[in-house]
Amino acid sequence: MQVNSTVQQMHHTFFSQWPRYFALTSLLFVSIYLYFDSPLIFSALWGIFFFYFLYQGRLFWKPLGVLGGIANNITAVRVLGMLLLLTFQPYFHYYAFFVLGILILIADGLDGYYARKYHTVSEFGDFFDKETDAFFVLAFCVILIEQGLIGKWVLLPGLMRYAFVLILYLFNIEHISLGKSFRRQFLGMWFMGTIMACFVLPTPIYTAGMIFATTMLAYSFMKDIFLMIRQRSHQG
Repeated sequence: MQVNSTVQQMHHTFFSQWPRYFALTSLLFVSIYLYFDSPLIFSALWGIFFFYFLYQGRLFWKPLGVLGGIANNITAVRVLGMLLLLTFQPYFHYYAFFVLGILILIADGLDGYYARKYHTVSEFGDFFDKETDAFFVLAFCVILIEQGLIGKWVLLPGLMRYAFVLILYLFNIEHISLGKSFRRQFLGMWFMGTIMACFVLPTPIYTAGMIFATTMLAYSFMKDIFLMIRQRSHQG
């Protein structure tokens, strides 16, 4: 009984604290990136942080299979791919970013498929996948800046998900769940697709697309915050 209680406490602590760790870390690493103007340092810091996250979460992914099972392995490969793109981005052509980015997005669907196929769906895998999606957006925003395709303002949408997590914590509404949302999923994939379009479309078109997608993403986050605050008030 005591063992189960201890495991439950560790589970609660891990999944309640790590979203904030990722959010605060993103702000710190982006500040370091802007100060040193070095995507290499940015990539190295994120690589160390993801490794530390996986090490700390070993209690939750080890029971799922070798190195966390095939689904989590695919997610880890996605992270590694983005770190490599960040590190060696001066040597890639725009079209290479487009193709490799699309492959990473396709892999985003594969990890969920294999998790369901092999019955290894887990809270850890879901959280790892979400943080990898958020990192995809931030990493490619940095790549767009480094490639001279767009200004540093693009870091704002890149940081939105992390800012959202911190706002939930500050308003004490992080425990409120809104469930699945087609709007949320659609706008997330739409924004990722808009990022990919920056590598193949003319500047005026993709710039307008990024501004519009950023506006819609901000609207989606603000709507979720409003709904969660309203739900808390009804509960209270």
